[in-house]
Amino acid sequence: MAILIIEHSNLTGAERLGERLLMDGHRLVTVRVHLGEQLPSDLDEIDGVISCGGPQSPLSTDEPWIEQELSLLREANKREIPVLGICLGCQLLARALGGEVTKLDEPEYGWHDLTLSPQGRECVIFAGQPWFGTQLQWHEFGVTTLPPDSTLLASSERCHVQAWSNGINSFGIQFHPECDRETISSWIEDDSRMLHERNMSKDDLETQSDEQFPEYERLTNRFYDAVSQILMPVHNRLHRQRN
Repeated sequence: MAILIIEHSNLTGAERLGERLLMDGHRLVTVRVHLGEQLPSDLDEIDGVISCGGPQSPLSTDEPWIEQELSLLREANKREIPVLGICLGCQLLARALGGEVTKLDEPEYGWHDLTLSPQGRECVIFAGQPWFGTQLQWHEFGVTTLPPDSTLLASSERCHVQAWSNGINSFGIQFHPECDRETISSWIEDDSRMLHERNMSKDDLETQSDEQFPEYERLTNRFYDAVSQILMPVHNRLHRQRN
């Protein structure tokens, strides 16, 4: 049994989260759909799914893997296999479960304030997280209507749905908890033209990232605790293997 990591770009993988899962004894299987790698045809050997970020539109009809991924996420949710969607993965998970995703009036790039909802403050996945804090954002699309029977866990000024859950096994988060410091710089450089068009200074973003990263690293390590030990614990895998 393994956790399936779905990557959509060379610059947006599981990174520090994936490293932590490996350290805790998890087995990971990574599928890079943007390189043409195929998603598994069934989930019989999968006991967790992490859908990572990516530059693609969540509404694209040009990417052949999108419909396949939507189907896989829907099936994982139905079978109560733990799912975590990050940024693009959050948006695809919402679509898979019947929610709506649209382009935001104002995108979020860089560091933006986030507020946990009353339900988010009680949610085990955010144990030890501040009720009001700053998170790394990098997106133009967002979830505008939650899937049926879902719970809002966090919001920001520009993006009302920053985190949400469906049941106790499926979670979507719009922000990026997975990055190392070098990845943030690579995003700033890769999107330098877009940032310039939006009158955003690369140097300012680098300075903000230097200032924010130590606290970001500390708090995201806590988030990894929750993912590794509560959402996708190794003992569940060992139990399923024995049965």
